[in-house]
Amino acid sequence: MSNGSRLSRGDRNRNARLSRLRVLVPTSNAIVGVDLADRKQVVVVTDHDSKVLARRIFRCRAWDMGVALDWAGQRASAAGFAGVTVACEPTGHRWRVLGQLAADLR
Repeated sequence: MSNGSRLSRGDRNRNARLSRLRVLVPTSNAIVGVDLADRKQVVVVTDHDSKVLARRIFRCRAWDMGVALDWAGQRASAAGFAGVTVACEPTGHRWRVLGQLAADLR
């Protein structure tokens, strides 16, 4: 028996999850991915197709990442984006600091 063109529950859940993400990451923003560590942070600025626009290593602690976020914003502006959406893996406690720094830049 064929399912026809109906969507499965997994398809519906995936589509709903992607819709929620698209609201959080508008197409007018570049995506700033941050790999947080103790004293070495890697920052990458990408477009929505994951094309890398800029990449840089910052040797600082998470509390000093304001400079890195400013740099990422400048790279995004140079590439024609209106703003940035910051993303990182929420491990340890450093992601909260980065989230607060990013929120303060608005």
